[in-house]
Amino acid sequence: MIQRYGTWSRVLEDFFQAYFALHGYPTIPDYLFGALVSRAKVVRDKRGRWYLRFVSDDTTQIEILRSFMRRSSATLVNRGKPSLYLRCYDVDLICAFEHACQAEPVFRATVDFVRGYIDTHSHFRKDPSGRYRLTLTGPLVRECHDFLVALGARNTRVTRVKASYRMNVHAGSLRRVREALYPPGCVCNPEIRQKMFSV
Repeated sequence: MIQRYGTWSRVLEDFFQAYFALHGYPTIPDYLFGALVSRAKVVRDKRGRWYLRFVSDDTTQIEILRSFMRRSSATLVNRGKPSLYLRCYDVDLICAFEHACQAEPVFRATVDFVRGYIDTHSHFRKDPSGRYRLTLTGPLVRECHDFLVALGARNTRVTRVKASYRMNVHAGSLRRVREALYPPGCVCNPEIRQKMFSV
């Protein structure tokens, strides 16, 4: 068996993929999937290790993501950068994530998914008047745009940036959608929520 697969990790991966293909894949929570999609990567390295990797300098966001994971570790990125490598070894979650990324459509039209996507694919900037605006980036911006407009946001322009997209959500739109997106007690990045309610 080792001669065929090379490492025990490959044996286990093949077993779990066959098991889930037969019995159904686990589901990944909408918030977690929105936060990880296009930001996380499943790694299969030369040593035979198999894990989900997410890199961020936001330690609060790292801890929120780890709360969904049964086995994970967070270590500093090399070369003195403040970012953290989050590595998840939760087999159910790894398989669920890969399966969800291959499904069509990847986008899930739920508040939890869009909140997760905003928490890890956006940043706040001040416009010339001194007010904050949210800039959302990534491959699913067009879908998020339509969802936010349906919630009451202004129909702002989506621009293409290489293989990705970007849009700005201005203060007026944030005030219209923040109650629905970030209700009390929801799973979210508290720093993003605090800025949402300060515009």
